[in-house]
Amino acid sequence: MAKILSQEEVDALLSEFSEEEAAAAAAGAAQKLTVKPGKKKTVDKDKKVSIYDFRRPDRVSKEQMRFLHSLHQRFARLFSSSLSVYLRALIEVNLYLVEQLTYGEFILSLPDPTYVNAIAMEPLEGNLVLEINPQIHFPMIDKMLGGKGEDFSGPRRTLTEIERTLIEGVVKLVLRDLEEAWKQIAKLKMSIAAAETSPQLIQVVAPNEIVLLIVFELKIGEAKGFMNFCIPSIVLEPIVKRFSQNWYTQRTKTSVEEVKKIKLNLLKTKIRAEAGIYGNCIKVKDLLVLAPGNLLKLETKIDEEINVKLNGIKKFNAYQVKKGSKKAVQIVNLIPREFKNE
Repeated sequence: MAKILSQEEVDALLSEFSEEEAAAAAAGAAQKLTVKPGKKKTVDKDKKVSIYDFRRPDRVSKEQMRFLHSLHQRFARLFSSSLSVYLRALIEVNLYLVEQLTYGEFILSLPDPTYVNAIAMEPLEGNLVLEINPQIHFPMIDKMLGGKGEDFSGPRRTLTEIERTLIEGVVKLVLRDLEEAWKQIAKLKMSIAAAETSPQLIQVVAPNEIVLLIVFELKIGEAKGFMNFCIPSIVLEPIVKRFSQNWYTQRTKTSVEEVKKIKLNLLKTKIRAEAGIYGNCIKVKDLLVLAPGNLLKLETKIDEEINVKLNGIKKFNAYQVKKGSKKAVQIVNLIPREFKNE
């Protein structure tokens, strides 16, 4: 019967196996793998190995990340124009980085104090985080107060109430342009849910939750700094499949059959139509004594035009007529629109 070695004997044998012998054994093994009778194989020494952490799986694919990259490049162009007009200065906004990491890592990467907001994204559940670095929000405040927007070189400090009110105007500008950039994916209503000067006070998800970090670099003259968006992947789960160029292309194409179906549905739509005499006045004392049988004199004459309303909006001018035993109106002309959406 073969003898079973104890743990002490195994350790003793391993200690006698010198480093030189291990290197020689490794070289021999590599040689055996490289050359075989009748077939040659080579070992790829330059083969790259990617480290994958199963505790941190990627929630968004590379294709979806590329689409998000192009989406926020469009936002950078929009915000650069809007902020330049808002501050009356030439502002440069560039997309700096798009990556995935944990929320805890994101919080640790932020300076303290800074200006950080929790942003609601209705109808999506949950909040994103918007942080504006002190190196850039102080020059913006300086510019708004009539200064040159010079590079911030003072000691770290929190924003005053007046400064927070001023920088909140920039945040609202950011949210407006974000809604515009994201409307091809989903119609979102973004609003400020909370505002703090310490990143530790904004906890939108657990520290080990995967988030999307989108970083922008802002330049005002010689001053420059970063603006960060942190979007929890769990918040984007209902619409994550839309982060694809193929989805957007298919979404924007409307077939002839779909157009016909939309037209048919519109033709079946009911619109409330009413015609009446509007603009007459009566005194309150006369209104209080009105009783059945009283006559109320109207200012409009029988042969004058009256208005026809569709869903409460004046659309046509018409005359009162009679068709058989029923009262009716005869359309005269279309009332010009005051607003384009009417």
